[in-house]
Amino acid sequence: MEERKLENRAPLQWGDLDPYRRGRTHVGMWAWLLQRVSAICIVIFLTLHIIFTYKPFLQFMLLLTVAFHAALGLRVILLDCNLADVKQQRKLIYWLLGIGLAVVLLVWGIVY
Repeated sequence: MEERKLENRAPLQWGDLDPYRRGRTHVGMWAWLLQRVSAICIVIFLTLHIIFTYKPFLQFMLLLTVAFHAALGLRVILLDCNLADVKQQRKLIYWLLGIGLAVVLLVWGIVY
């Protein structure tokens, strides 16, 4: 087998930009970050839902955001309890988001 040489480069200094940062970032970090953003969106949509009582668009966005947040929360539970393999995390995210979207559309179709 041929050995691959790794390019040695100086470590990044404060303020340096890594051009490969996005490509090297683990999918779990993006899921974590998006779950935090969705939590903020839930608070915003819930506040708007309370202020503007019956607005179907706000209700749909709240339901969609809660489903997104719940799907990513289930990912964390499955990984923490060793019920899913960390190596299959990307597929797990896609499947859980797909199931969450299907549930949202099913609930929305029943309600409206």
